[in-house]
This record gives sequence, C-alpha cells and structure tokens, in this order.
Amino acid sequence: MKRVMMLSCVLCLVTALSTAQAALNIDFGQPDKPVQAGFEGFQANHENALELYTPQSYSAFDATVTLSLSWNPYLPDWRAMQMIDRGGNDGSDTPDLLRDWTGTDGRVYGDPLTLTISGLPAGDYFWLSYHHDTEDQTGVFDVIVTDALGERTFTGIDISDGRTSGIVNLADVTKFTTDLTSDGSDITLTFSVVFGPDAVTADKFFVMNGFELVPEPATIALLGLGSLVLIRRRRS
Repeated sequence: MKRVMMLSCVLCLVTALSTAQAALNIDFGQPDKPVQAGFEGFQANHENALELYTPQSYSAFDATVTLSLSWNPYLPDWRAMQMIDRGGNDGSDTPDLLRDWTGTDGRVYGDPLTLTISGLPAGDYFWLSYHHDTEDQTGVFDVIVTDALGERTFTGIDISDGRTSGIVNLADVTKFTTDLTSDGSDITLTFSVVFGPDAVTADKFFVMNGFELVPEPATIALLGLGSLVLIRRRRS
C-alpha cells in the first residue's frame, strides 16, 4: 500500500513538473516594460549592442535554455539592432505582447538577425512566433532554420501591422510556425529582411514580438521520464 501511494505521489510530481515546464514563452521588450501574462521577458534597451548581444537564460523542460540575439556577423551597425516599445495598450487581447518587438532596421547594415537557442533537451518541438507592429512596419522576411535535421528555408512572410490593416487581435497577426528537432546542440533561426528598390521605410524592418516553444507529445513523455529517473536516483 505504501509503495502504491509513493508511486502515485511520484507520478503526480512528474505531471506537475511536465505541466509547469510545458512551454517556453518569450516576450521581447525593453527593461521595466510590461511582459505579457504567461510569458517571460527577453529585455534589452533599443540599439544597445552590449545588452542586445547578452545571452539570457530560462528554466524550461527540466533544463536551462539560453537565448541569444546576433546581427550580421561582419561588423553590424548598432542602429540596425531594434528593441522597440510602442508605449501603450493597443486595444488587443494581448497588449503587452504586441506593443513591443525585437528586429532589424534594414536601412542600415546589420541584416540578418539570428536567434540562437542553446541547451534545449533532445527531442521534437513546435515553434510559433508573432510578427506584428501596432504602427506601420510591414516588411517581408525569410527564415533559415538550422537544427539537428539540417537547414531549411522559408520565404516571403509578410509582417502584419495595425495602422494600414486595423489588426489588433492575436488571432489575426502574422505568425511563423515550424518544427524544431534538438540533439542538444545549438538551434538557430536566421531572419532576413526582404525588400526591393522601390520599398518605403515601413517595408525595411524585420519585427518579432515573441515566440512560444512547445515540446511534441513524445518529447513531453521523455522529459517526464527524465524527471522520474532523477527522483529515483535522489531517493537511492
């Protein structure tokens, strides 16, 4: 009877651990600004290379996952490094997520922007990112994803905006989704601004408000099993 109760308690603990770490939700923004409920902040000051290049770490998936931003590797212009806050409630259902974003000002040298994910446990994950400006930035971007399965490219993703389209709800903003496979090595997502010679200023920006990273069901089970093994080792 005691063994059954003990096993039940362990299973409850594993479930709680898996539930608590079921996703890594990141909201990009400036220090001391609101962070969307249910998200964690990646915060740095606008056009501040020292802060924007500093990696930031989070507890997720029974591990420490580190995120870092970097712009064009060949001496990028600091003015390309964006961390914009539009400064208020935009009337959406997720105002603190959509009010701010990181990205690239393509008018100066610095494109592309690369997000590096380090320390992600081995497994399969679902990526969902949001790309919306509550004012008028409406650029098009491409993404190169590099993970354990190799490199793949996605093209022609159009950023939504509030000024010309009137979009205010999260359901209607531009989203980029893909699957990521980790073997424990770094994963990178490289975002490039795409525009032609006739583009206006609003077309020359890359914008990312935040993202959600969720393990696939099989990976959740593996993470839960890892927690169970760790608990058993601590008891022995």
